[in-house]
Amino acid sequence: MKKGRRRWIASSLAGLAIAAGAHGQSGPADPLITQAQIDDIQHQVQNLKQNLEALQAQLEADKAAAEEARLKLPVVTAGREGFSLRSSDGQFQLRIRGIILHDFAAFSQDRELERAVGEEQKGTGFRAARLRVQGKLYDTISFNADYDFAGETGADSPQFRDTFIQFDDLPLFGDNTFNLRVGYFREPFSLEDLTPIAYRTFMERSLAHVFTPGRNPGVQVHGALFGEPRKERVSYAAGVFRVTDNWPSSNDSRTNHGTVYTGRVTGLPYYAEDGRKLVHVGASYSRRNPRGENLSYGVRPESRLALFRYSDPNNLPVGFRLRDARAETVDLYGLEAAGVYGPFSLQGQYERSEVETTFSGDQVFDGYYAQASYFLTGEHRPYRHADGTFAQVRPNQNFNWKERSGPGAWELTARYSAVDMNSGPIRGGEHAATTVGVNWYLNPLVRVMVNATRNDIDHDLYSGKFDVYQARLQIEF
Repeated sequence: MKKGRRRWIASSLAGLAIAAGAHGQSGPADPLITQAQIDDIQHQVQNLKQNLEALQAQLEADKAAAEEARLKLPVVTAGREGFSLRSSDGQFQLRIRGIILHDFAAFSQDRELERAVGEEQKGTGFRAARLRVQGKLYDTISFNADYDFAGETGADSPQFRDTFIQFDDLPLFGDNTFNLRVGYFREPFSLEDLTPIAYRTFMERSLAHVFTPGRNPGVQVHGALFGEPRKERVSYAAGVFRVTDNWPSSNDSRTNHGTVYTGRVTGLPYYAEDGRKLVHVGASYSRRNPRGENLSYGVRPESRLALFRYSDPNNLPVGFRLRDARAETVDLYGLEAAGVYGPFSLQGQYERSEVETTFSGDQVFDGYYAQASYFLTGEHRPYRHADGTFAQVRPNQNFNWKERSGPGAWELTARYSAVDMNSGPIRGGEHAATTVGVNWYLNPLVRVMVNATRNDIDHDLYSGKFDVYQARLQIEF
């Protein structure tokens, strides 16, 4: 309609111009056109020009209104950050993400271990099958709801994982800000544990993980300081937590194992080439008050499909067990360090538990690990400045069998870890594990892992070796 009107105005102007030109050629002596008619034509031309200008202004206004309406539409994206729905002004955001880890394992034991502890069985199972919903409200409040259908801790039913509400970028001092988190999530302790499961170098955490606190309901403040935005040199986190039984699967708060205070601080004394070269250091501490309750430190082998715990201070006769000692207070200490030099990386931690007991005095247990990795294809381990952990590996060239292109990323890995669960009359034994492995990252979201582990057990009641051969297919979306 508007286009037709525009053509009519243009045609009218052309006709009038021709008429005016003809009049100019005829001269003032032409008796067919009077001065009044000429004035009338000029008046019509002026009106047509005004109408054309008004029409052009309206068209521009309609175009601007259409662009404004388009910008108000939500933005839907899908990529390596998951499926996302975001408002045009960025104030609201909703993301759906997930991860599937499928493991396979086989075992080989010494006869002595098999008779004393039990026979391991080869098997397969889902290490994790999680669905995660993340979002933002008014660009100031974020939330995370993580649900694991595989039951990471061996539970028969699905369970919540990290589920919390967070107030982002609260003013601290100067241009610095901090975040306040409330809900159910991991206590801030240990580089190995806080690095997301999808980005860890090995299929399972080291033996020293036995001392690391897990997820608990609580309140935490955390943030990063010093340096450029998103490239800060220091991260910190501190929280107050409540340890309860069966939370949050049944929201059971009837059994309270006391208040827990946990904190962690990390630093980057050296950082260069956008993270291809760095040195990371950190320390963690946790003060726990079990209130005279039993304390369990059963060491799980570095395989989720293993059936038995070979070093366990509670797997002893009465009077020699940790649970008989009745813990009053527990102090946990953690030291960590990591280095990245291009495709080569090192990482290690030492963890120590000092337990004040009711009947057996003060007991000390500790453990450590050291690991190395090397990317044959030249990638490096990316660093997350916000919380001082490591992030998703992105191959230089994705593997694509349809196009027969790209090798993906290939990483060789090795780790040694050990724990000492002997202290005074409590004789939980010593356990050491040596692991070698290969990781193949087909692309940032798909990885194949293969690990082989030799375990050495030295216990007052038994000793021996057993081997674990395991593989994992990992898909993240």
